[in-house]
Amino acid sequence: MENFQKYRILLTQNQNFRKLFAARLITLGGDWLLTVPLLGIIYELTENPFITSLVLVVQSAPLFILGSFGGYLADRFDRKKIIAISEFLSGMTVLLILYAVTTENVAFILFSFGLLSVVGSPYMPTSDAALPNVVKKENLAEANVIFFSSWGVMAGLGAGLGGYLTTVISRNMLFAIDSLTFVLSALIVFSIKKNLSEKSQDKNAEEDITYKEGLKYAASKREIFSLIITKATFSISASGLLSLFTVLSYDIYKTGDFGTGLMFGARGVGALIGPIAIRYFFGSTDGKLLNTIGITIMAWGLFYFFIPFSLSLYLTVLLLILGHSGGGSQWAFSTYGLQVLTPDRLRGRIAGIDYSLYFLMNTISTLMIGYLATVYGVLFVFKLFPVLGFLFGFVWYLSTRNIWKNLDRA
Repeated sequence: MENFQKYRILLTQNQNFRKLFAARLITLGGDWLLTVPLLGIIYELTENPFITSLVLVVQSAPLFILGSFGGYLADRFDRKKIIAISEFLSGMTVLLILYAVTTENVAFILFSFGLLSVVGSPYMPTSDAALPNVVKKENLAEANVIFFSSWGVMAGLGAGLGGYLTTVISRNMLFAIDSLTFVLSALIVFSIKKNLSEKSQDKNAEEDITYKEGLKYAASKREIFSLIITKATFSISASGLLSLFTVLSYDIYKTGDFGTGLMFGARGVGALIGPIAIRYFFGSTDGKLLNTIGITIMAWGLFYFFIPFSLSLYLTVLLLILGHSGGGSQWAFSTYGLQVLTPDRLRGRIAGIDYSLYFLMNTISTLMIGYLATVYGVLFVFKLFPVLGFLFGFVWYLSTRNIWKNLDRA
């Protein structure tokens, strides 16, 4: 029950954390309100799985290129201002996407959506780096579970709501609402009173912030390197399958945007449930918690493997909830590990490197799986890549378990 008491304290007694969390909820909800309709729009215009997958490619590719730079900005400048400016510019960019959709020009729509990732690239590494500055160390694991649950909650609500609202109101109205969510998030973050960076006592240290320093630190620490590669390598198997939810919904289940939203929503529900359960049952020490990462990746692969054999949308939704209970735990606790093992002055750059590698593999996976689905069929890739994901989780677990045992001894 101690874990749940910490959750309550964070949400009811820590105003700065509550604001950072609320801003993240609103931002991620806005992302999903946009993504699900865009996947449907592109598929309706092209009827091509590969081109549809480019929606997620243009979303991830700029984050690969600029994620590390966003992390550098998080260590170099005021994190509060970085987040607020990024959110405000995102709100303005959504209006451009709205206009692009009215033209029905696929290239213009994809370009506009990619631009949203460009202006939003500092948000995630800066937000992650700021989290330990608004909570105590003993509450950081729970704060991470709540923080990551924001992704799960809004992937569930935002994706499901996005899919449903397209059947009730126009897509243009949905995009206009989405623009306002980013502006609201910016205002909430700007109202946080606490400094989101530790103030250095050494002025020279403040001036000597270089990008290479983060790379050297990541390469010199085996535990940091292991945590960074887990998101990236797992993403090769997992990320590309997400764009094919639309193809499953339109071609297999005949449920359109509603089914797409429901599947993305199931992903979010799993990502919410998994980290809470893993933290409660296996989180007595940092080492034990981090040791679960490989096991949760294997769980993702196991449940995803059964999806191509499902003839029902609702059975697929259940499998997605179970699978992403594992995938969500992997993300939440690899992020937590990087936060507790990295000093504040480097935390933004390490988070930026983590996101850059993830989005690089995300982009490669989406292109590769989108192409293979076009050539061999959607069901084929849903059989192959979960097996690869399971094998990666198994190898990562065997190769890192001694690191986490030594961490607890230390």
